[in-house]
Amino acid sequence: MAAIDEIKQHIEAQRSFVLEAGAGSGKTYTLIQTLNYLLDSKREKLAQENRKIACITYTNVAKNEIIERLEHNPLVQVSTIHEFLWSSIKSFNKQLIIELDKLNEEKAIKEPDKYQTGLKDRIIEVTYDDSGYRDFEKGRLEHDDVIVLSNWMYKNYETLSTILAQKYPFILVDEYQDTATETAEALIEYLLEKNSIKLLLGFYGDSHQKIYDHGVGDLQKYIDTDKLVLVKKEENYRSSVEVINLLNRIRTNIQQVIPENKKRVSGSVKFINCINYPAKGPKEKVKDYEERILPIKTNNYQTIIERLKNDQWNFDENGEDKILILVNSKVAEQAGFGNLYQVYNKRFFEPKEELMKRGDIFANLFMGSLDKKTGIERETGVEHLASFYEARDYNKIIHFLKRSALRNKPLFSIHPDKQKISNALDTLINARNIDSVKDIYSLCINNNFIQVSDSITRFEKEIAEDPSTFTDPKDLERYYRKKTFYSDLMNLKYEEIINAFKFIKDQTALSTKHGTKGEEYRNVLVVIDDTSWKTKYNFQNFFNGEEKLPEREIRTRNLFYVSCSRAKENLVVLALSEMEEPAMLKIKSWFGENVEVIS
Repeated sequence: MAAIDEIKQHIEAQRSFVLEAGAGSGKTYTLIQTLNYLLDSKREKLAQENRKIACITYTNVAKNEIIERLEHNPLVQVSTIHEFLWSSIKSFNKQLIIELDKLNEEKAIKEPDKYQTGLKDRIIEVTYDDSGYRDFEKGRLEHDDVIVLSNWMYKNYETLSTILAQKYPFILVDEYQDTATETAEALIEYLLEKNSIKLLLGFYGDSHQKIYDHGVGDLQKYIDTDKLVLVKKEENYRSSVEVINLLNRIRTNIQQVIPENKKRVSGSVKFINCINYPAKGPKEKVKDYEERILPIKTNNYQTIIERLKNDQWNFDENGEDKILILVNSKVAEQAGFGNLYQVYNKRFFEPKEELMKRGDIFANLFMGSLDKKTGIERETGVEHLASFYEARDYNKIIHFLKRSALRNKPLFSIHPDKQKISNALDTLINARNIDSVKDIYSLCINNNFIQVSDSITRFEKEIAEDPSTFTDPKDLERYYRKKTFYSDLMNLKYEEIINAFKFIKDQTALSTKHGTKGEEYRNVLVVIDDTSWKTKYNFQNFFNGEEKLPEREIRTRNLFYVSCSRAKENLVVLALSEMEEPAMLKIKSWFGENVEVIS
């Protein structure tokens, strides 16, 4: 039975469900089919009772796509998860103040200098917008706060859940695996369980395509306890039969097939294992050894790239083929931010985490960040401001400036300065390609484009101290490490930050594997290397079945699955770190005879 037919049966039987849809299966199409079925079969009743269908999406892009495909039907309320949650709780201001006070008390215990107790006596209204800017003293929430507070509100105020179920008898959630655990809990345990007779939930996604830490991942515990019914969607409209067969070996909970009405595409899969490295010296440090063999890795990588180009693979900017890789120093160099990467490599144990995930305060300042619970882009960096100006998106520019340096000015006071702001932004755009990081940093501060965070202020205060005052050698070592990092960063060409930001946003032929979910390419080269992102991923352990950290195993599996499933025709996996024999046994069982060893 087709997945949509199963879903229709569950709707008529008032059974909430999960659609587990493998890569390339047409999940969004099935979501649209479900919405159209509900509109066809429930339209009259919904209109009479003044109720709507709620469709919750992961991004604004997905939201707008669904609205367009439904032709702006007023009976479907399409919104992002934050929009939906906030709209459901914002009218309960009295209760929100109580819950915000609890959250504030929690944070005050950990950061007493930042959060003052007794908040409920000082605020009269709780507000939220998508700026990502928190100020509890003014009742302002950021994204993470909405997730937490909505969970508490759904749990503690039954009237809220009753009203919500009355308003939305059907709630469909897209990309469920990336939904925050607190939100899944709120919807299923607090909303559905109290209103199962009049409310139906539908979750659409794929547990194997969760590649960020913030999401719930899977809803198996709710399936096992019969709160949700599992529906599988096993077609693959994207990939060649060779790629599909590989995907079916990587995961066993779904066995994909080529749909009957789809023309079969010929393709191939191949695994290349590089073992042409000298042995590590008995007293050689791991980091020194990795640096020693880096030129050999680089040569292996370049050799395969040239071979694929000779086979008519096209890695040009507008080409159909893609390199998916977890960033390392060579990749950073090729993408034009090698020096920036080295600055972070000297400062941090996990430079990729601090730079590419923008965990560091300076990476955050220049390139914005990702929402920790949803992975949604927070457009708060200097590069976001530059992109808004280049696109002449003045609404976003004003929004950015209000949120950051000018956030305490009323909007009317900004408008007279428009020409001054425009001139300063022209200077910024031109200077970014020629000046240093320090120059751009100063330019942004002098023109009130940014407000320096408390964390950066503390950092700069620490490195301005007199080193002769330190008595502990470890403190002195930390001081010099920080001071060197700051000096090296500020002396870099700012162009390296531009290139790093482009790489993060997938504007190059090279792409970090994190940013590829939902994308597809004719041919894909997946590059794996266990010396990159050491604490996050371990392919050796994943293949040989010896991973002792369940979270890392799932994270590695999902990243490998998502990367391989992007290929429409041909897939090559290049292991730059040597895969040992136990791992190779698994690899050979998946790739068969299509395994090459570079020795």
